[in-house]
Amino acid sequence: MKLLLLLATVPLFAAGPADFKVWTAADLKNYEKTLHAKLDQTHTAAERLPDYEGHQLLIVHREGTGLVETHEKAADMIFVISGEASVVVGGTMVNGKTTAPGEIRGPSLNGGETRKMAAGDILNIPPNTPHWVKLDPGKQITYFVVKLESK
Repeated sequence: MKLLLLLATVPLFAAGPADFKVWTAADLKNYEKTLHAKLDQTHTAAERLPDYEGHQLLIVHREGTGLVETHEKAADMIFVISGEASVVVGGTMVNGKTTAPGEIRGPSLNGGETRKMAAGDILNIPPNTPHWVKLDPGKQITYFVVKLESK
């Protein structure tokens, strides 16, 4: 009986670390609606989530083909939440311009490998690799990005 009383006073689960966070499937799906209202001239809207040591998090919503991107020192792990698109990876960026330290954007890509991506897919884009998300007219895509700093 004393053991049962003792167990009743001990927490069954320790408190989680301060940086612990859960984004539910419903949370992620709601970003699609929120970001639709924030689309820019490249038909893209993104929300940066909290930064953590060694990685950054974003939710991206696209309703049209945007710019080619190269991140010199970060890999992109992309988790597709909804929709579909093509991604062209590799090749040579046309007329790339530095938009922030280590970030280059351009209007198109010569060459590269094209793959389809759809809800449930996970992609890894290595650092310093040009990539371009292309959408067919009338299509949209929403995805969660983990930007992993390379060493």
